[in-house]
Amino acid sequence: MITWMIVQTHSNLDNADLTWPDTPSALMILGKRQGTRKENKQLWGRVALAAALWHSAPQPKPYIFFAASDVHGPARTPDAEIVRRMLVEKFELPSDYLILRRWANCTMLEVRAARTLGRIYHITQTFILTHLYHAQRAQRYFNEVHLNAGVIPVHPDILLEINFPESYADLLPDLRALIEDSQPTWLDLSREHIIEWLLGRAHTIDPRGRFERTLAHILRPTAYG
Repeated sequence: MITWMIVQTHSNLDNADLTWPDTPSALMILGKRQGTRKENKQLWGRVALAAALWHSAPQPKPYIFFAASDVHGPARTPDAEIVRRMLVEKFELPSDYLILRRWANCTMLEVRAARTLGRIYHITQTFILTHLYHAQRAQRYFNEVHLNAGVIPVHPDILLEINFPESYADLLPDLRALIEDSQPTWLDLSREHIIEWLLGRAHTIDPRGRFERTLAHILRPTAYG
């Protein structure tokens, strides 16, 4: 048994005793708009935590979902391709466990993608990986579509709660460094909390997410590249 900090509701954080399910499960890496160097690092930290959790999980190993449609850098490389390279080439995950799509440019659409992929692959439990400032809104959205999902915040302390296999111990320093480096600065965090508050208020008025989807298309017009 391992103890993770899981977001159980959209309003508070609790410690939850949790065992890996013996039925199909998934780790879903939520995307991050690639606007600043620190935001880039947030996506890398989410990927690193997914790799750490995957390696620590018993059989049956979880799938890893990624559905964000952003592109990265002057070459406009899809984030899904960068995520695949990191997981397979850097962190030694078998590609058979990766389910990468370019469907979503906002959290609302990622939730819908998780629901669709969960039905296709008969997933019984989904673990959502994102940073703590985003965790409450993400959990709220997953609760609204009645998915059996819990958010695991991307934080170095999570690594203290897992049994990382000795055979991959050489990966752990890199994983820890990426997760630590992905933590937002106080300035980034202040901005993110304002954005989360505004989007949370908008979602209360517009629970179907039309405003959020429209805003995403305005702010990220080239996300689908």
